[in-house]
Amino acid sequence: MRPLKKEKEQSIILISDDEAESTLGNSVLLVDPLEKPALEEEKSEEVVDEECELVVTFCKQANVMPHARYDCTIHPFERMECDTCSPLGKNADICNQCYCYICDKLASECENWTTPSLCHCNAHNKSKFWKDQRDFALAGILVMFNLELTDIDADLRHGGDLLLKFIQELSVEYNKYLFGEKMLPAQYECFCLPKFPPGQCNICGSRSMEVVYKYSGVFALVTRFLNQAERENPKATAVMFLGAAKEIAHHKDPAL
Repeated sequence: MRPLKKEKEQSIILISDDEAESTLGNSVLLVDPLEKPALEEEKSEEVVDEECELVVTFCKQANVMPHARYDCTIHPFERMECDTCSPLGKNADICNQCYCYICDKLASECENWTTPSLCHCNAHNKSKFWKDQRDFALAGILVMFNLELTDIDADLRHGGDLLLKFIQELSVEYNKYLFGEKMLPAQYECFCLPKFPPGQCNICGSRSMEVVYKYSGVFALVTRFLNQAERENPKATAVMFLGAAKEIAHHKDPAL
């Protein structure tokens, strides 16, 4: 487009960045060329805005820019809410500019593009399931804090990495706590003939075993983690404290 009074012509490529409100849901808009070559001496002109003195002189075929797979103009895409079993239709087909919506990298480099139970090729931005998958892939454990991706810096990611490791270790200790430990009661009576002293009869001992739930392993792990958090930078410390509190809040006493 160019002003009517200017002689110098400039070609443009139109790209829509409003994927949420776009009628077609595409982030790339291709402009088809006119039938007449752009280098012809006589170019058809169409005034599109007389007040601003703008005129379209000719259209040039736009290059395909990097885009999410669901926006590809070459290969059709089928949308489902959360299908991860296998590729839908031709969703696995890609052009050299298709990106994985989950991994945020070229589809050709996505390790889970067609992996059963994952199938990133089916991911799109109209599904809450796939949006949650993308958020977790990009933000990791920090997704629990509903942070904007642009706000996540190195300090927050460091705290998130430590928190993720803690949650994995905590899960092991908490499962041990829920399972309990079988122990002999302080005193039990042997009913065998002849009677054995306390602790020496395996038969009566096995009948008298009771399950004891010890939270000490979980408590020790949490204590070490919080002490470590106090030595980190403020952002990492906040993430670690809040994350630990969130995990512990879900713990229950299995004896109740």
